Amino acid sequence: MTNRTKAALLLALSCAIAPAYARTMSAPSMVSMLPNVSSISPGNAAGVLQYCAGHNLVSTTSADTVLGGLTKKPNVTSSPDFAAGKAGNILGSGGKTFSIGQAPGHLKSQACDMVLKQSKHLL
Repeated sequence: MTNRTKAALLLALSCAIAPAYARTMSAPSMVSMLPNVSSISPGNAAGVLQYCAGHNLVSTTSADTVLGGLTKKPNVTSSPDFAAGKAGNILGSGGKTFSIGQAPGHLKSQACDMVLKQSKHLL
């Protein structure tokens, strides 16, 4: 193979790879897919924690303590937000819903951890 042929082959490969590389560079980061839980309701937080604990996505020891405190609040377990959380849906700010069940595996536990951390502030 001549140097000219090698150069042409390298050029062809770089032209083929560049668009794929550009697409991966412009894709949103996985963390940006997670919902903003800063304004999660106590009902939704309690439901989500119940979902997460039931699916082994969060430490049941940590979740049970917080969940116990949240469910003692009035109207938490009877709220529509609680039902949404039990179904694995985080009701984020701006009306955005994040379905834990539909998320990639590693984001599921991250979402649950975020809700657990935020839920401690709701007690």
